[in-house]
Amino acid sequence: MSTKAHPLLAGSIALGAAVALLTGCGSTDTPQENEAQVCVAAKAYASALTSFKDALTPTSTVDQVRSAREEVAKTHNELLEASEDVAQDRVDAVKEAEQSLDRAVKDVPNDATLAEARASLREEAVKVQAALSDLGTAASC
Repeated sequence: MSTKAHPLLAGSIALGAAVALLTGCGSTDTPQENEAQVCVAAKAYASALTSFKDALTPTSTVDQVRSAREEVAKTHNELLEASEDVAQDRVDAVKEAEQSLDRAVKDVPNDATLAEARASLREEAVKVQAALSDLGTAASC
């Protein structure tokens, strides 16, 4: 084997180990631990959704709403990671509701006030909260 093969082999092993860690390969979490992780992530996501709805005031700017939306997206991704091993059908419902909320926020024009969009954005957030509640029930939160 040439000396150039060793760094490649070492790099491949390191890459494989990193992928295994990131994908949870070899995870020894119990179902109860998985459910607890889902419950913690669901609580953070619910809080972000509440903050999003609270940001929908008549004087809010589109930038303020988008900023609140970014926190919803962040906590949504954390929830998806935590819930990989729990109630996939409930996770899918949360994903669909989240995508609908994301589209609704993106559809608000940059120069718009939120007075007109506020009701529909709140409605989308409520749908996400309902799907999240169903996931929490499935995870015994």
